[in-house]
Amino acid sequence: MKIKVKSRDTKGVSVGIFVPVGSAFENENQRGLAHFIEHMLFKGTKNRSYSEIARDIDRLGGSINAFTSAEYTAFYIRVLNEFLKEGYDVLKDIMKNSLIDDKELEKEKRVIIEEINMTYDNPDEAVYEYFMENAVKGSYGKSTLGTKEHIKSSSREDLLSFLGQYYKPERMVVSVVGGGVEGFDFDLGDGFFFDDYGNEIDGMEPDFSFLSGVDVIERDISQTNIVAGCELFNVYDERKYPAYILNDSFGGTMSSRLFQSIREEKSLCYSIYSSLKFFAKGGLFTISASTSNSNAQKLLDAIKDEIIKLKKHGLSKGEFEDAKTHFLGSYALGLESNFSVMVKQGIDTILYGDYVDELKIMDKIKAVSMDDVWSVIDLIDPERFHITCLGDVKSVDW
Repeated sequence: MKIKVKSRDTKGVSVGIFVPVGSAFENENQRGLAHFIEHMLFKGTKNRSYSEIARDIDRLGGSINAFTSAEYTAFYIRVLNEFLKEGYDVLKDIMKNSLIDDKELEKEKRVIIEEINMTYDNPDEAVYEYFMENAVKGSYGKSTLGTKEHIKSSSREDLLSFLGQYYKPERMVVSVVGGGVEGFDFDLGDGFFFDDYGNEIDGMEPDFSFLSGVDVIERDISQTNIVAGCELFNVYDERKYPAYILNDSFGGTMSSRLFQSIREEKSLCYSIYSSLKFFAKGGLFTISASTSNSNAQKLLDAIKDEIIKLKKHGLSKGEFEDAKTHFLGSYALGLESNFSVMVKQGIDTILYGDYVDELKIMDKIKAVSMDDVWSVIDLIDPERFHITCLGDVKSVDW
């Protein structure tokens, strides 16, 4: 178990326990289990009921929560320094003493199914889920939520087996950032509730591959929601730094090309942006937007035109320098909170073995050249894109 502590002169402290497993590690029979476990650890321990878990944190004025991604699951608290002992006791309790009670498991199935319903009822969330499922083959394309069928069929033994296989204490990371942490013992110790289910069976190796193409999901709504994306490189590739610069300039801000050209000049949508997602096994560049069904093809044509212009002309010197300044400023401001640094420290330790100093990252951004950005532009080719549309349209061209 790795324990990473950063002391800061603040009134609060954030503590997270990170486990290096998520939906990318699930085989076809395990879909949704990592997320299901995240829910179930809050449903009661040998020391607290689910209501007492919430109440014991609420009365401190703090918060407790968790999240599941493709590659890791995290459980965390945020409390005032003076309540660190009481708050951490609750966090330790759910990690070490959960019951995974059968009755609560059946109740929580209904909650997760409602979460799935909510996600797929929301067009801009649903279109991204469909994009990942259709464009990214392998386990990285599967939803963290799983499917209703998988959730309904999951048993207590399934969850405990998954816990025993992946929740190895020696692989966990405890990430702590804030005040009042000096001399505090954050070791989780021995005696986890899933110890009896531990095994040496090799877990599934996550896999990532990308398919170009176009798919349309017809739905009777007033807008067509679009995700267009292509494959990039993994999180360990140094080209991610020029990719950050390119993304900021092309579609990451209100002054970006996509926003200015397609929203402000052409008035084709309310919101449009590009984003990057890097995993251990691969990466994505995506563009997301929505527009009236009658304008869906116009919006796609406008997006493609901007990509073609980018490939022909690249970034101007002014765009390049402004994107650097924006990234450096927003990155530094984003790390002002204990919580954001705690999350970064936990994820960094899982991916790289230790915290990656933000000043080193900022130096890498400052060192990016225009040639470096061109190396990323070369990969953003319309022929390599996958397009997913959800709305009242029957077909689109790309």
